Amino acid sequence: MDYSELVKSYKKLESTQSTLEKTEIISKLFINSPKEDLDTLAHLIRGKAFSEWKNLDLGIGKKLIIKAISKATGIKEEKVKKEWKNKGDLGDAVEVIVKNKKQQTLTTKKLTLSLVQENLEKIAGAEGSGSQSKKISLIAELIGSAEPEEAKYIVRTVLENLRIGVGEGLVRDAIVKAFFSELIGLSELDGYEITGQQVGIDKQLLGSISEYRLNKVKEKTELIEIDLSDDGISKLWKKEGADVFITDRKKEIEDRLKGIVQHAYDVSTDFGEVAEVASKKGVQGLREMDIELFRPIRVMLAQKSDSMEDAFEAVGSEEGLAALEYKYDGIRVQIHKEGSDVKIFTRRLEEITDQFPEIVNAIKDSIDEEEVIVEGELVGFDPQKGYLPFQKLSKRIKRKYNIREMIEKIPVTVYLFDLIYCNGNSLIRQNLRIRWSKLNSLINKIDNSVELASHLETSDLDKAQSFYQKALDENQEGIMLKNLSKRYKPGSRVGYMVKLKPVMETLDLAIIGAEWGEGRRRDWLGSYKLACMNKETGELKSIGKMATGFTDEQLEELTNKLEDMIIQEDGRSVKLKPKVIVEVAYEEIQESPKYESGYALRFPRLVAERETLGTGDVDTLDRIRELYGKQS
Repeated sequence: MDYSELVKSYKKLESTQSTLEKTEIISKLFINSPKEDLDTLAHLIRGKAFSEWKNLDLGIGKKLIIKAISKATGIKEEKVKKEWKNKGDLGDAVEVIVKNKKQQTLTTKKLTLSLVQENLEKIAGAEGSGSQSKKISLIAELIGSAEPEEAKYIVRTVLENLRIGVGEGLVRDAIVKAFFSELIGLSELDGYEITGQQVGIDKQLLGSISEYRLNKVKEKTELIEIDLSDDGISKLWKKEGADVFITDRKKEIEDRLKGIVQHAYDVSTDFGEVAEVASKKGVQGLREMDIELFRPIRVMLAQKSDSMEDAFEAVGSEEGLAALEYKYDGIRVQIHKEGSDVKIFTRRLEEITDQFPEIVNAIKDSIDEEEVIVEGELVGFDPQKGYLPFQKLSKRIKRKYNIREMIEKIPVTVYLFDLIYCNGNSLIRQNLRIRWSKLNSLINKIDNSVELASHLETSDLDKAQSFYQKALDENQEGIMLKNLSKRYKPGSRVGYMVKLKPVMETLDLAIIGAEWGEGRRRDWLGSYKLACMNKETGELKSIGKMATGFTDEQLEELTNKLEDMIIQEDGRSVKLKPKVIVEVAYEEIQESPKYESGYALRFPRLVAERETLGTGDVDTLDRIRELYGKQS
């Protein structure tokens, strides 16, 4: 498939804000594309080079892109920078430069989807001596083979700043529309014999049917009801004078299909694979997608509660019983073990195995089972000093060398709290009571290395409050409350698991812009522009600026990190790749037309950088609205 075909879709997507129109555009792209290109398309349509779990990073900043544009076009770097400053966007700048270039590229290749993907993979794989030059050459090859509009989207993709407003939800809905529109159509006025295809669809999508009650009807239209074991009543109407029935379940069937596609993505973290399976194997193929060892899944997330009473009510156990656990101030990890092979992943699916070799060895000693996937919290803990602050622990995530020295300086313990896979069997459909019991039985605790999370099962508010206070006394963040009868739902922020903390709720937000300082701070970036996530479109929406309360050391450290993430400049203001996520405290949320979210934070201040989080973990606009509504 020619890359130009994808560019046509990019242009259409960029020209509309309508969710329905975007879904239609993407679904048509999927339908009309060769099956072998679906994997690549499902990533590139979101501006992603790879599936999230593959742990590949292009590592391209503005400096390398400018050099690549110069090499591809023969335009001096200073002129590239000037055009960038003029346009404000490197993608727009390269479009103009390629359109006006005089240098003819001697060796151009036809710009196909497979060539783009191949070069992106080579860029991510380039390491060691000469890797920068190799990356520049690979990007230059794509730009040199591209038409002006193609070059624009190549540069935006490499910079991970596609700007067409396509998020996970749109890709999921487009897969449903592209490959299951016939199933949704069955619920319209066509009708099917009740003993034939329509019943099969209900069984496939909505659970097994426990009983049929079909009333004999003659000439008149009559309401017929079917009992479903999971889903209550399905309504069917008999068309007058015909032995066919019509269902009103179009929306329900469509929503269930979206849920099936979403679940497949949550356990595979790969929309490319999901699209391929949907096109080739249909609903049954998606249902068969499940957890695989050494492929991290999207973790289940908790909602937030303001009081112990609210937390118990939210968890919603019928018998009033809840499982309480410490909320440790550490890194949430997912640990995969197969025999002597162990890998550790963060909740953003990043592998950190090499940084924690002592935990790898401890897991081998602690767990006798051949195959397991466990979840826990990796916490800095020194037997002599007690729990270490997260800021200190985070240094170990970044460290790629002198690991032994870091083990001595910053010892860690992992506190395990869930078991989601064991010896070939996924446990996510099992309730927490079963999962916790199995975890408890298979862990051989190793003091100060591998332990079970502090855990209490109670319906007594006083006991729960005492447990909460004990957690705070031990310098933990707070506690978690969980419903013991509920299953594990990957990728979902569920209402039956909540966190309770004593301080005003903070927000995890992305830094999407900044301004160069003045005076003695002129060489540092400050006045950081913050953004929350519109989950439906996948777009980050600004919610304010964080400008005060920084030390010189913090400003210098953040500038060093952010400078190569600049993708657009306008005077002193810069736009940044949303790679840095920060925890932000604030006094109040206010309505504000000044920012894209419609809200602004009053007196936002930095709590901590959240190195283990990605843009998918940023607090959502829905969460902002919820918090705003709770303010008195």
